[in-house]
Amino acid sequence: MSVSRHVLAALAFSFLAGTGAFAQEESAAADETVARVNGTPISYSDIAMADEEMGAALARLEPEMRFQYLLGMLIDRRVVALAAEEKHVDDDPAVKRRQDYFNEKALRDVYWVQLMQDKVTDEAVRAFYDENVKNAPAEQEANAKHILVETKEEADRIAAEIADGKSFEDATKEHSRDGSSADGGDLGWFRKEDMVPQFGDAVFGLEPGEVSAPVETQFGWHVIKLVEFRDVPKPSFEEAREDIIRQIARQEGQKLMEGLRNEAKIEIIGVDEAAPSGGRPQIVPQE
Repeated sequence: MSVSRHVLAALAFSFLAGTGAFAQEESAAADETVARVNGTPISYSDIAMADEEMGAALARLEPEMRFQYLLGMLIDRRVVALAAEEKHVDDDPAVKRRQDYFNEKALRDVYWVQLMQDKVTDEAVRAFYDENVKNAPAEQEANAKHILVETKEEADRIAAEIADGKSFEDATKEHSRDGSSADGGDLGWFRKEDMVPQFGDAVFGLEPGEVSAPVETQFGWHVIKLVEFRDVPKPSFEEAREDIIRQIARQEGQKLMEGLRNEAKIEIIGVDEAAPSGGRPQIVPQE
């Protein structure tokens, strides 16, 4: 069996262009054979399922290399599986247990996609964008400078010097032990959540041009000057679409799973009390 480099590249490109779960389902009808082992076919959908299983570990590979790796893995697996059938290993109880396990996983995976298709619709994605991005208040980011020292006494003294007229930049170059001191303590633009809580709270509580009282973080004591605020540009619908799909899928998935658990009779054998969240067992014993 051989497949030309050009054919592999074309297959890899088309495969990776539609590796999402929904795209895989939609392309099933157009499936095609990619290789044969002793006459048994390995199809495009087999590659898609292998990527669903292993894709995260191969994400850094170039498309053609990733495709070839998955194809090679499936060929090797088929070779061994056919040899096992000849030796009647399929009669082994261990095989039956694994078949039952993966049959249950297959049922779950396919049904879950069906459930989520009703939730993650184009209309739902657009509505989420309009409500949470387009029409939501713009996020702000700040441009600020700081001076970092070891003690509160130093920070108090520096803040007093600045209040008496010393420039923030001169005070930074003279006293700060932070790497930004050569640039006058400039930290560039950042969002509140980008900084440790004490620092972020202090910055976003200032007015432009205002200098803070000394602020303590795990890094030391800071004197902070807010330069200005600006609104963070909002992403376009297309830029935000994939992230919104993930958010909706996560939110709706949690609701669906909770509902299904609540409808099921779940018994945890050997555990005195059922765990929270519909009988889901705790992974780590609670003290």
